Amino acid sequence: MKNVLFVFLLAAIAGSSCNKSDDFNSSSATLTGIDYRKCASPYCGGWFLEIDGETKRFLEIPANTDIDLNDGELEFPIPVEVEWKKYDNEWADIQDLIKVEKLFKKN
Repeated sequence: MKNVLFVFLLAAIAGSSCNKSDDFNSSSATLTGIDYRKCASPYCGGWFLEIDGETKRFLEIPANTDIDLNDGELEFPIPVEVEWKKYDNEWADIQDLIKVEKLFKKN
């Protein structure tokens, strides 16, 4: 009985340390510009980020940001700190598309 309880306890601890879908990655990145593509799909448009040598794209302006992404006079590139993750819904198959939780200019 002690062995069963011990194994159950270990499994619970191991399971609680796994990444959850709401875990965001923190990265230094570069906001490189606007995606001006227009199409009938909701997957076009947004902004480009360069993260670890890979170009990613996000569609929604995060609530936590100090950058006015609707300012038509932004000068790119902009060094930023970003918290992001891949989508875990129907958009997950789009390779470059990410959800941005926080986006702040680097000082």
